[in-house]
Amino acid sequence: MRFSEFPFLRYVFFFILGVMSYSFYGVLISLEIIFVSLLFLYALYVILVGINSYRKKYRFKIQLPLLAYLLMFCSGLFFANIKDIRNQPDNLLNNDLVIHSYLATVLSIDETKANSVANRVLVKRVFSNGKAESLTGEVLIYHRSERSLNPGDILLIEGKPQPISGPKNPNEFNYKRFMLRQQIAHQHFIGNQFEVVGRVSERPIEDFFIGIRAKIMAKMDLYFEQSSNAQVAKALLLGQKKNLDKELSEAYSTAGAMHILAVSGLHVGIIYGFFFLFVKPFKLPVSKRVLYLSCIILLIWGYAMLTGMSPSVMRAATMFSLMALAQMKSRSPSIFNAIALSALILLVFDPFLIYAVGFQLSYMALLGILVIQPMLVRLWLPGNRILEYVWQISTVGIAAQLATFPISAYYFHIFPTYFILSNLVVIPGAFLIMTFGVPFMMLAEVPVLSGILAWVTEKLITMVNLIVFRIQDLPVSKISEISLSVWEVGYYGLVLTLFLLLWLYPGKKMATSFLTLLFLGGLLRLSGTFFHHKDKEMFVYALNRGNAIDLMDGFILYYFGDFDPKDYSYSILPNRSMLRPIDSKPLLAFQKEETVKLVAPKIKGDFILQNQHLIFSGLGLDRTVFEWEEGSWKKSELKDTLKLGEKALKIRFK
Repeated sequence: MRFSEFPFLRYVFFFILGVMSYSFYGVLISLEIIFVSLLFLYALYVILVGINSYRKKYRFKIQLPLLAYLLMFCSGLFFANIKDIRNQPDNLLNNDLVIHSYLATVLSIDETKANSVANRVLVKRVFSNGKAESLTGEVLIYHRSERSLNPGDILLIEGKPQPISGPKNPNEFNYKRFMLRQQIAHQHFIGNQFEVVGRVSERPIEDFFIGIRAKIMAKMDLYFEQSSNAQVAKALLLGQKKNLDKELSEAYSTAGAMHILAVSGLHVGIIYGFFFLFVKPFKLPVSKRVLYLSCIILLIWGYAMLTGMSPSVMRAATMFSLMALAQMKSRSPSIFNAIALSALILLVFDPFLIYAVGFQLSYMALLGILVIQPMLVRLWLPGNRILEYVWQISTVGIAAQLATFPISAYYFHIFPTYFILSNLVVIPGAFLIMTFGVPFMMLAEVPVLSGILAWVTEKLITMVNLIVFRIQDLPVSKISEISLSVWEVGYYGLVLTLFLLLWLYPGKKMATSFLTLLFLGGLLRLSGTFFHHKDKEMFVYALNRGNAIDLMDGFILYYFGDFDPKDYSYSILPNRSMLRPIDSKPLLAFQKEETVKLVAPKIKGDFILQNQHLIFSGLGLDRTVFEWEEGSWKKSELKDTLKLGEKALKIRFK
């Protein structure tokens, strides 16, 4: 296998590099400059190709590839610039009008939250000082109306959308950046302050599939006796897992089985392969082969639309469509070229998909299975069919985990210990559930038959749920509070790549490179840890209710907390995990009525918590105070009394 055989892998790499460069520096470069650069590079490329064609010789062997890669890099910058709402003058984000009300079209069905119902709406017109202005932009609204909102409803909403706020604590999940990459920058808690004034169908195809999905979900609620089974069916068959119970989601995550609840290549592959059981396209005449494969492509994309077009299902649908198109000409396409081309197509339409967790996990898992799994299978060839099946499934799980571990650890901070055991159950279980679940969705309106299919589907889900919960109850079922930085994720990828190359092409040079990389990584980690823990640092978190304080003294973490448990995993744990203490101890605290006195070791003086203020008592001025603002620590004015709750604080003692 030669890398030169997969040109689209190189092209998509430079396209992604352009998109990621835009996130850091692209805003500083105007669209006009990028466009002119593209035209210049393309013209130069055409000229060189024309010279080769005229002389009938292949020259410019270095210049042509470099120009192609520069073209892809600039294309990444170009498409990211076009997609970015920050560059759209008529977007809400770029206007400071005093908005009293606005007209908007509902884009999504109701999504139940703890205290409200959420919908995505598209602003069509705003009313400011008695005048109507044409502005646009998506807004995430939260309402408390008893009436359901449906895609296409036109709402007249009172008030002004508010910008989504950024994180108030270090290493906290950046919801603002997450939504901005989906081209949403505003939210609005509207309660009942709105009115449905009409209806329009701006996206008829998507609205059609949303309506079908809603009807199927209603049938699942009707036929399934246990709500937990209905939730799993909605997630596994329709990709709708936002309303999964916390206990159910935690069980599947701990067991390492969450991937079956995200419609992905596994699900689309089952549907794709199902049609090949009855008809072999390569045996058909060309006209019938094209018709048959075209119908399969339409069915795949219909299923993708039905499940909500998540990044993983779009990847699978695009990839299988490319393979079907190649099979129309009786070709066996390169799977790696199909993967890369599918990624390139999706990123052209939405460059910011590269930051979607589902997109990253989907492609990395697939690459792991295609590259690593065959290498693992060759380690042992069982003679027994059952052992061979178990080994094949196990190697698939191991390969996928090796490829996706740094990404899942970076975002979710856990590692499922028994993922191999769970995959032996959930993968065939998912196949069986889809075998009966997909026909149930197609025949949901047929009374007797739909009832039988629903009963069988629910029993299969019950069995899978039971096993998943049993795996969750096993000792040390997960390793939690794992912390990786972005650079450590990249380092892991380099180490894994060099290890695989050493496996495939063993030699002294490759072994030296691998060991050198390991040594440098360990040295940087040790030096970084030493300098990171050299000073005493206190972190005071900004919470909705209560207080939390961490004091790092060397490698020991001293902590104090009186807060809502929900705030721990989102606001406190991410930063605490990155501190990487060797030992943790509680801060000595004395409470009298509403005043808490904290005594820190090796620091002269006390800290007093009173009425959402932190008061320094008996401390000298040998300290520096920082505030967390816009994703970084900024030096603040030195005071003896600091207000809590608005921003996280860091106090560094010398």
